[in-house]
Amino acid sequence: MSVNSTTGAIPQPSVARLATYLHVLRAFSQRGVVLASSRQLATAAGVNPAILRKDLSYVGANGVRGVGYDVGKLTARISIALHTDNDQTVALAGAGRLGRALLDHTGLGRGFRVVALFDDDPAVIGRELAPQAPAVVPLTDIEKVCTDPEVGPIEIGVVATPDEQAQAVADAFAAVGVRQLLNVTQITLSTDSDVVVRQVDLALELQVLAFQASRVPMGSRNAGELRAVVDR
Repeated sequence: MSVNSTTGAIPQPSVARLATYLHVLRAFSQRGVVLASSRQLATAAGVNPAILRKDLSYVGANGVRGVGYDVGKLTARISIALHTDNDQTVALAGAGRLGRALLDHTGLGRGFRVVALFDDDPAVIGRELAPQAPAVVPLTDIEKVCTDPEVGPIEIGVVATPDEQAQAVADAFAAVGVRQLLNVTQITLSTDSDVVVRQVDLALELQVLAFQASRVPMGSRNAGELRAVVDR
């Protein structure tokens, strides 16, 4: 199967939405759905159908009018475009509750495989925290493990440690050549320009949702009430 666009040529907002479409398509497939219209996909993904069709054009996917998209073929196209058709190797630093949740989440056939797991808690070091997961090793062994040919190369590093350890862990990952980091701490990491960092701050996301919830829904008040709110 040929996919004309590379991830680098796809706008970042579209990349994020394509990942959502991939999640939706896999859910459809699990339910036995073979064909899906752009409206069905867009509704499930929470986007406008026109935006969905534009995003899918970046991976060369065109639905059949009156029929829709072949779920299996579209899944394959997006997987290739996002480079998740083959497992990406992941090193996870932090085996606390959030780290364990991430460990469980990567085991859902989404194209990621945790090959190294680090923590400094003696209670978990040496333990396997999930089926087929690697045993936990000390944070101080990041260089040793990530440069082991039987483990690496590591394509993605996940920083899920306590905040005070986050920068040191990021530095350790970068030092062994990891150039893609997912940061789920509240610390803004300082890295070289060739290291890509995606930060997911759950507290920040909740604050954004709180702001959205505080906004006055359009159409739920009359014009006088809306003006009163705006003028406050």
